[in-house]
Amino acid sequence: MNAKNWIAGALLIFVASSVVILVGREFRKSPVDEAPLGAEQQPDNALVVYYFHGETRCPTCMSIESFSHEAVESAFADELAEDRMQWKVVNYEQPANSHFVTDYEIVSPTVVLVRRVDGKVADWRNLVRVWELVGDRDAFTEYVQSETRSMLGS
Repeated sequence: MNAKNWIAGALLIFVASSVVILVGREFRKSPVDEAPLGAEQQPDNALVVYYFHGETRCPTCMSIESFSHEAVESAFADELAEDRMQWKVVNYEQPANSHFVTDYEIVSPTVVLVRRVDGKVADWRNLVRVWELVGDRDAFTEYVQSETRSMLGS
């Protein structure tokens, strides 16, 4: 009987610990990643590389974000440092960000390049092939960097 009580206690502690960890993760979400983007946060003249995600973030979605961010940082460090380019992570499912869904034809987590000139959107491109290429990191990186170079040259 002691073994049963001990096992039941251990299972209760495990479940309680799991709940505490999950709740803690919810409260530790980065306010930078989750903050709505107001007009004051938009650059006047720059290329903005957005990673749009929803509330649920699967491993593939996390890879797309990570691979995209690394592709941009490795090839465009000067542009990022000089504020000619910005990297932004946005939850498109938040009410304040829902306009992005129609603005950039978002149907799932994706990377979107937005060229802003004189404070207005001059051009944008939704990089929908990131889902197709996420299994081949080199092809993924080449795709993101090539599309980004193209938008910078426009």
